[in-house]
Amino acid sequence: MFEPTSIDDVRQALKEVEDIERPDADNEGDPLNSPSVYDYLSPENQEKVDHAVEVVCDYVRNSAGEPNKRSITTLNNNGFSAHFNQDQYDPYRYVGSVTVGEWEIDVSDPSSGEEC
Repeated sequence: MFEPTSIDDVRQALKEVEDIERPDADNEGDPLNSPSVYDYLSPENQEKVDHAVEVVCDYVRNSAGEPNKRSITTLNNNGFSAHFNQDQYDPYRYVGSVTVGEWEIDVSDPSSGEEC
């Protein structure tokens, strides 16, 4: 039987990426899963990031792929800064992020072929 992603799943996945060191490159302020950071991570850390992105993307969306407001509120109540809303310029796209420690994880819908 399918088990929905829980806040405990999200906490665990985010805990694993919280202490990843920022690579030496021009990437200050970039999300952890952006190419300017992700491409410079070790394969082990890339796997952790992939897992965190998958878990968080699943958690912040309802079954229709729209924002799960209860989950977003739960993330914020658990000490993570989270937002996920309709894009200002494209009503068919959702944008957002979740912050853990110094890292932001981008959970936005793709704008150019990339998938969340």
